[in-house]
Amino acid sequence: MELSQLTKIPRVLGAGLATFDGFIIDSQFVHGYDAEKFGAMSAKIVNQIKKNFSKENASIILYTDNIIFLAKAKNEGVLFVIADKDANLGLIKIKFEKM
Repeated sequence: MELSQLTKIPRVLGAGLATFDGFIIDSQFVHGYDAEKFGAMSAKIVNQIKKNFSKENASIILYTDNIIFLAKAKNEGVLFVIADKDANLGLIKIKFEKM
């Protein structure tokens, strides 16, 4: 899996792959962002979606005032992306879904 496909997109702050327990398998983040914290949070959210909705292929997009957060369950673990609120969400989502 090439995380650089996501991190090359302008205003993407980082991307990673975590286990379903939240441990980082791979990550690429700009300085100042904690991949381990985002990995743990991503795993928790995806596991809750899977548990509450009985869906194996769980995914989510969250918006805040400052960032966009995407996470989805994969066979290898949980893929997640953090981007600035002004990032091109359509392009990120297209690349994200192809991974």
